[in-house]
Amino acid sequence: MVRRRGAAAVGGVALLVIGGILLLGGDVPGLDGGPEGPGDFSFDLDNVKASPISDTPPSELQETAREAGTGIKETMDELYFRAFVDTSSWGDYEAAFELFDGRAATRAASDAEVLTLGQTANDVFASLNPTTKTLTISVLTDRKDDPVTAIAEVEFLATAERSDGASTQIVSVGSFFLHEVDGTWRIFAYRVDREDVAESPSPTGSPS
Repeated sequence: MVRRRGAAAVGGVALLVIGGILLLGGDVPGLDGGPEGPGDFSFDLDNVKASPISDTPPSELQETAREAGTGIKETMDELYFRAFVDTSSWGDYEAAFELFDGRAATRAASDAEVLTLGQTANDVFASLNPTTKTLTISVLTDRKDDPVTAIAEVEFLATAERSDGASTQIVSVGSFFLHEVDGTWRIFAYRVDREDVAESPSPTGSPS
């Protein structure tokens, strides 16, 4: 088993987002999976939760949550595509880090071994196949019922074939905190855990 440390970059605003969502959340039913992500990679959208701080019932904010959820999902699809799925991005994750904002953008590069397949991915791995890719989104709206921040809960599992013929189970589970910047949802904080399980290659030949 290859256990990697968790990455955490969470500020006071993110904690307020958590509190608001836990206290005021309401599910938005009937959502489809949303648009396909880059390179045919797309998270399975499990649910979107509307969390207003106004007196508006969450059930009346379904369309607002849907619209915000579409942009948030696009960001998360792009992140995991560049960080794990896209072999041409292995070892060079600049496109993934561009999805982060503020202090999180600076911190993300130092947390590359947790947030991505790693700097040596090209040397270690030959291919990667996602097996679980679940996304749950919680959208916090302001007193005018406009979306301001969101939490994207991610469960990502994949089988990575290594260059030595063995395989590694990649496990990435965490929470990403997003806000909208110039029309694009960007990550301003995150808490992510990685716990990869490496299998030994099959022995070749037989002892004499």
